[in-house]
Formats: sequence, C-alpha cells, structure tokens
Amino acid sequence: FLSNPHFSPDGTKIAFTVSVPDRETNGYLSDLYLYDLGKKTVSRVTCSGDAKTWSWTAENTLIFTAARTAALKKEKENGTSFLYEISPSGGEAQCITSIPATVTGIRLLPDGRYLLTIRHDNYRDTRKKSYEVFDELPFWANGQGIVNKKRTRLAVYDLESGSCEIVTPDYENVEASWVEGDDTILYVSSLYTDKKDVYQGLKQYTVSTGELETLVEQKNMSIDYACILKGKVTFFGSYMKEYGFNENDKLYTVEDGKVELLSDYDDSIRNTICCDCKFADGASAIHDEDKIYFIATLRKQSVIRTFDAEGNMETILDRQGSVHTLAKSGNTVYFTGMRDMGLTECYAFDGNGETKLTSFNDAVMAERSVCPVEEFTFTYKDLELDGYVIKPVNFDPDKTYPGILTIHGGPRATFGPTFFHESEVFANAGYFVFFTNPLGSDGRGNEFADITGKHGGIDFECCMALTDEVLKRYPQVDEKHLGVMGGSYGGFMTNWVIGNTTRFAAACSQRSISNWVSKCMTTDIGYYFNMDQIKADPWNSPEKMWQHSPLKYVNMAKTPTLFIQSDEDYRCWMGDAIQMFSALKYFGVEARMCLFHGENHELSRSGKPKHRIRRMTEMMEWFEKYLK
Repeated sequence: FLSNPHFSPDGTKIAFTVSVPDRETNGYLSDLYLYDLGKKTVSRVTCSGDAKTWSWTAENTLIFTAARTAALKKEKENGTSFLYEISPSGGEAQCITSIPATVTGIRLLPDGRYLLTIRHDNYRDTRKKSYEVFDELPFWANGQGIVNKKRTRLAVYDLESGSCEIVTPDYENVEASWVEGDDTILYVSSLYTDKKDVYQGLKQYTVSTGELETLVEQKNMSIDYACILKGKVTFFGSYMKEYGFNENDKLYTVEDGKVELLSDYDDSIRNTICCDCKFADGASAIHDEDKIYFIATLRKQSVIRTFDAEGNMETILDRQGSVHTLAKSGNTVYFTGMRDMGLTECYAFDGNGETKLTSFNDAVMAERSVCPVEEFTFTYKDLELDGYVIKPVNFDPDKTYPGILTIHGGPRATFGPTFFHESEVFANAGYFVFFTNPLGSDGRGNEFADITGKHGGIDFECCMALTDEVLKRYPQVDEKHLGVMGGSYGGFMTNWVIGNTTRFAAACSQRSISNWVSKCMTTDIGYYFNMDQIKADPWNSPEKMWQHSPLKYVNMAKTPTLFIQSDEDYRCWMGDAIQMFSALKYFGVEARMCLFHGENHELSRSGKPKHRIRRMTEMMEWFEKYLK
C-alpha cells in the first residue's frame, strides 16, 4: 500500500510511505521510500516498519515518530512521543528528542520549526482504566475508540529548544490544517464541550505573532479544504441546506468575515471509488500560488481537476482508474493511484502524459489471475445506470455459474472498473460478480446522489433492475443460485433485500444497519447524520424511521444470511447486526454471525491481516454452502 507522497525542501526527491501486511505481528509494517527525480530511482530509507508519522526537515533529512526500546514504548503508552531522524541515503535512525504529547502529524514550517497535530485528553488526570465516564456526544468514534473530552490540537514545536506550544483552545477539535506562506496556518475546527454539531469554523493562526483569527464562524457551514490564492482565502465548503450533510462542496472565498461564492460546483471533491486495497491516504487536494489541484469522482473514475483564483475549473487528468493522493513540484503533479486493474503505485503527470514511477506490486499481480470487469449501461425508469460484471475465471459459455450481487457502502461511494480484491476472490472461485451505482451513489452530482428519506426504495429497485439485466445479458448466471453482499450502507441494503425479496439463495451482511431508531442513538454519527439521511427522528417521526428499517421486514425473510461485524465498529455498531441476526434465528431462518474482537468499521480495508483472511474465509464458505 503506497500513500502520502511529499517533496523534499530542495525539490529533488519524493518521500512516501509503503505499508505491507505482516502475518507474524498480525499488523502492518510502514516504511519510508524515496523517488529521486534526477536519477529516476526508488530506494528504501527505513526498515523497522514503524515510520507511519513523518516529515522532511529543513536540512532535507527525514524525521518520524517511533519507540524502538522497551523503555520508550512504555513511555509512549503514557502519552510521550519520540522523534527519530534519518538521512535519505539510509543508515541508522537516531532518536533525537521526546515530546510530552501523542503526536499524530508532523509538518515542517518555513522558519524551521514544526507544526504538530497532537491528541489531547482534557480528562487525562481523572480517567480510570477500569471504567469510562461519558458526558458529551460523540463519546466514541470509529477507529479512535473513546473520544469523550479528547481533542486534536495544533502545536508549534522547536526542535532546538524543545519548546512545544499548543496554539488551539482546549476543547477545539482541529479537523484539517494547512501551512500557508512563511507565517500563516489555516485550519478547520469544531469547538464544543457538550454536543458536537455538524458545523465547522475556519481560522487563521499567525506563527510569528501568535495571533488567532476567526475567518468563518462555526455556525452554518462544513469546510473541507482552505488555501490562499492570489492573496485571498479560498475554500471548499457547503451550507448543507439543499441535499443534507452529504451535499457536495462549492468553492468560496472569505474576506473581512464575508463569505462569497466563487464557483457553483456540483461534483465531488474527493475520491469515492470503492477500494479494499488502500491502507492509508494523504492529501486529496493541494495548491500552488495560482491553482487548487484536487481529486474528483466522475461517474466511474476519479480524476484530477484544478480551480484558479477566479473560479475557473479545468480537468487536467481524466483516465479510467482511481487517484488516491497528490503532490506537486514545478509543472508536474505526482500521485498515488490504481491503473489498469492493478494495485497502487506512484505516477507523475507533466501536463502531456502520465508516467509510472514505481512497480511495487507488479510481481505479485503477475502471479495472480485478475478477471476483467465488463461494462454496459441500462435504463431503469428513464434513468441510465452503469452495470459491471466480472465473469468467473476460465469462463465457459456452455456452463452455468452462481452469481453474487455486491452493493457498495456510503451510500455516496462509487463502483468502477478498478481492482477490488473481494470481487476478484469470488470471480476466481467460480462466481459471476456484478454491481452498479444506484441512485444515491457519488460521481454524478448532488441530485443523483440525493436519496435522503428514500433508503430502501429507488436504490433497492435499481439493484433489482441490475440483477434482471445481468440475467438477461448473461444466460450463464444461474438465477436459482444468486447471492447478495455488502457492507455499511451495502449492509443496510443486504438486510433490506432479504426482507423484501426471496430471489437470493444466500446473503452476507457486513457492518450493517437494521434499525434506524436504535442506530441513531448508539453510533458516533447517528445522532446527526443518520437522522438527516432518513429525514426522521425517534420522537416526531418514529414511524418513518421504522418504515425504512430492515428489521421491520425480517419476518418475511427466508434467505440464509451471514453477518460480519466488529465489536469496536462505532459507525455501524454491533447492536444492529445482533438485532437482525437474532430476529432471523427467531423466525427460523438460517443465520450465522462472525464477530471480530478489536476491529472497527474498516475491517475489510485495514483490519488485522489474520482477521481479513478469516473474514474472506467465512464469506467463501457461506456462499459455497448455499450457492454451489
């Protein structure tokens, strides 16, 4: 897994992270690699597997957080971070300092100091190991665990003096930040002490004077990226009034507290192409003096676009595939991404052509059978939809095969003809795998993506229309041996499918939603996002929440169903999977649940390697039992 490319201060090298799964430790090893622009060579810098958080120094060396002795590891558990320094040419990394905070990010400032992102616990002195106290929302967050009174804050660190000055307030949670020019830091944050709302503020911190200024009040906007173009603060943001919390950002400027629309943009500003082969990310938007460079998802692929200071938009790289992270030097944009049904590599785009810079995954891909994705379009209710089919390995047109409908999460995610490990495993096991982007998906603007208050309606119909179309186009698919699977929103849809049709012989519901009434008050985003999506709440419109809950229809389900769930998934908490599983068992339907300890919502993407293997084994054995 390649991620997070950054240029050296002298502009001659790109450092990036390479992470690999490790069965021995049942974790992931992350090390730093370099691409030399002059020599056009790739070299490894670290080899201990612990270089996840790092930065360039002003002297063109690399620093990263680690703890390489038993004593340091113990201190790390108590909230101390240690910085190691290493030369780009390699050698032994040296521990150069300790910082009395949990450091989650490091960036070099123009004056040679560092901007740190730290995790601060406002209840640290009173927190006990044997119990937790909750007094705010959210009190837990997926992938972070207990977050009650914990905040991400910014600090300016001087390596020479050891001074570490926290520059943001105690209860302000910094959600993104950017270093501007020689003396400015822009950051997006949310300040709360009781209940976190959906709105964010934009602030500016002047490094030399310590002055903190509010540019956009935290009252009615969400903000995703900010920079200074031609002397004016420019940012992506949304008022979330027309399409809810999932509404795509537009481009704005702010001056003297006045926010003005610069571009009435309708597409996404991020990569939402589904992928189970990413471990970490990096910048999805960057800028220079003249333009913002950002990733956008268009129908079935992610592209690179630009906005200039006047709000003019241009698509500079439009090619099938998935772009993950960006960096830029001179007139060349460098990115990590997936091309030609392959895994992630580093690429360069100079305005004329695209060059592949690395080949980390070529050898393993050459050893594997990768089945191609076939594409077609079809019409349902005057709506043109994209259909995708992966034929089983060694396909014989004179034979019949079981088929699996897979439904993506989100709902604002996107399927495309890119490598997806889970689908390839099933295709290589002798299954047809087919999928679409139903209404609610990203990549086609706000109106297409808006299914607020409609979950389980038109989106379900789109998936069934795809199934009909696949059976018509591919007579080799055995309609008596069809399966359905999906995770998150796809898990909701799987639960919905089994209660509203009996056409599927088996199902696998992962990190799912079954009961909107209970989910909205148990998960990290349920109290705002889920109620917004359903357009209902448990007090004024419980009937509507129940109407859109798969649990309501479980008494009609007949489909044997496997549930894959993690006990630390606070995005789609295990209560929903347990309710659906228990109801199926109550009504005499074959059901099985595999509950993974210590995993969260990202099990299929960044879970422990042995757990990811077990997950695939559970799914494979379930479908083998009922579809073959």
